[in-house]
Amino acid sequence: MLNIPKSTAGSSLWPAMPRSNAALRLALLHQLETNQWRSPAEIRQLQFRQLNRLLHHVSNTVPFYRQRLHDCGLTGERAVTPEDWLRMPPLTRSNIQKAGESLISSELPPEHGKITRSSTSGSTGTPVTVASSSLNQLFWELVTLREHLWHDRDLTATMAAIRRIPKGASYPDGYKQQSWGRSVDAIFPSGPIHALEIDASVAQQAEWLTRVNPTYLRGYPTNLLSLARYFRDNGLKLPKLKQCLTFGELLHSHVREACRETWGVEIADTYSSQELGYISLQAPGHEHQLVQADFVLVEVIDSAGQPCKPGEVGRVVATSLHNLAMPLLRYEIGDFAEVGGPCPTGRGLPVLTRILGRERNMLVDREGNEYWPAFGVKSMTKIAPINQFQLAQVTVDKVEARLVPARPLSEEEAGKLIAHLSERLPGTVSVELKLMEEIPRGAGGKYEDFVNETKQRKKDG
Repeated sequence: MLNIPKSTAGSSLWPAMPRSNAALRLALLHQLETNQWRSPAEIRQLQFRQLNRLLHHVSNTVPFYRQRLHDCGLTGERAVTPEDWLRMPPLTRSNIQKAGESLISSELPPEHGKITRSSTSGSTGTPVTVASSSLNQLFWELVTLREHLWHDRDLTATMAAIRRIPKGASYPDGYKQQSWGRSVDAIFPSGPIHALEIDASVAQQAEWLTRVNPTYLRGYPTNLLSLARYFRDNGLKLPKLKQCLTFGELLHSHVREACRETWGVEIADTYSSQELGYISLQAPGHEHQLVQADFVLVEVIDSAGQPCKPGEVGRVVATSLHNLAMPLLRYEIGDFAEVGGPCPTGRGLPVLTRILGRERNMLVDREGNEYWPAFGVKSMTKIAPINQFQLAQVTVDKVEARLVPARPLSEEEAGKLIAHLSERLPGTVSVELKLMEEIPRGAGGKYEDFVNETKQRKKDG
């Protein structure tokens, strides 16, 4: 796409003469463009160069870490190596809650700007408040723009977003802003973005989308799945749609398939957290994720705390390299991921083949064995017309299949669904159907198609 920067000189449109703010962003984007093509070893070296600068700041201005750094021998007398770094114990959400203000820097460098605070959705049952700086916001915007450019989007086209919107954007109108936001607008001309609150019904969302007729559609994976099915079943079209953008939930292959079958488009997924910002972006032309190593140091570690190798699954531990306001060192997000090999695009950024979700998304049998459940969703919808579903392990021996059917199910359909699900579970676990009118979304508008409620009860107890 011919996305050309704005120019302050009417007589010189190409090359453009950018404003000073845009020039800074373009200079940073140029560095990101260079960094992504460095070798993995070079990227790792530069990450630890920045990490050591961060640790110097932390040891002098963040009370919480002084004793922690001393206890693991990271005293600042010499540069920390990747091997040294493994001695730092992971930081948990509970640690953040208990630390309170002792995690906030007493002296933020002036170039980082103002400190702002926000609270996470608390979808894990352990909400936390985090602080970040104006510089962190700038870096968030840069990665947002990098993601648009990676996927070669037409920035002047129409974007539609369906999500939880704090200021409200209710059906039938939603709200409209004239640009894609500051991440794009500071440099490039951009088209409008239309937004609708996720609380609208699927039928209302579909009607709204046909009016907006977007080129790009952004939303939660589970909601896109419901929309794709509704459009298919009702013969509706989105003639301009080129791509779907997902965030906030696990993205399963059947959601990608549904978007291809209904609209003929691919999905571009992002992985982020409110505490850390962007963690990884989907690689251009592929389905794996590339860690945003310019801004976050990501480790995937096994049960012994050692780095996982390509093909292995482990816990995600991440460090924000530039949040000097409230440094999160080796923060254990609660997610699991699979490490990948080198990216076929030639980029040296670390690869995550799959994001597997949180521990509460794992099924546990009577012997304590853990499984990542896969329930053959496409096959389920062939057995019966299911509009929405959620599977919950309610006891060690029972999974509750919460279903919102398009119509009442026959005994045969119910029996086939139970048999289909039972085949995919350990033999000691039974399935019980629970028909519902609606399955509500959780905090922040997110939705989980499988949750282990026995783990949550143990945690709460």
